[in-house]
Amino acid sequence: MLTSYAYNSIDETGRMFMPSKFCEDFDVNRSADDEEAAVLLSGKLRKNYAGRCVVVHGVDKCLYAYPMRNWERFIADLRMLPSDDESVRDLLRHYMGSANVCDIDKQGRLTVPQDARNYAGLVRDLACVGMVDVLEIWDRTTYDETVRNKDIKVLNNRVSEIRRACAQGNRADR
Repeated sequence: MLTSYAYNSIDETGRMFMPSKFCEDFDVNRSADDEEAAVLLSGKLRKNYAGRCVVVHGVDKCLYAYPMRNWERFIADLRMLPSDDESVRDLLRHYMGSANVCDIDKQGRLTVPQDARNYAGLVRDLACVGMVDVLEIWDRTTYDETVRNKDIKVLNNRVSEIRRACAQGNRADR
């Protein structure tokens, strides 16, 4: 599970070091033959997840870096949504159209594609934030301004409202 944050930097060629606290989540330095690097999906054992991820444009002006197994679960969830809904198609276009499978080398460096760097405004200083299943990669100034402008009490109250609505919906389904 991806948690915590780390400040980092990206060089002019788009390479950034994966913060060490997230390396295990991305199977960095794990052999592709390692049993733990294998994932059972759709009844098939898939390997070669070691040091690979999918980088997509985030909802906010950041990037999402998905460990391969999390990306496949995310796509499986999206496939469950009705494809005749315009919002679903638009969201699929957003994610699938910006998706880049990227390697993380043995030194733990991820090369972020140019289009992704442009989208998120990544030039030098980064903030990497673990968000359970995905790593957000932000321009540090943009991240600091975004976090600074949030009122945690308002956010907590909104999440409480969402929880209550979900609980009521679950009771109605029974």
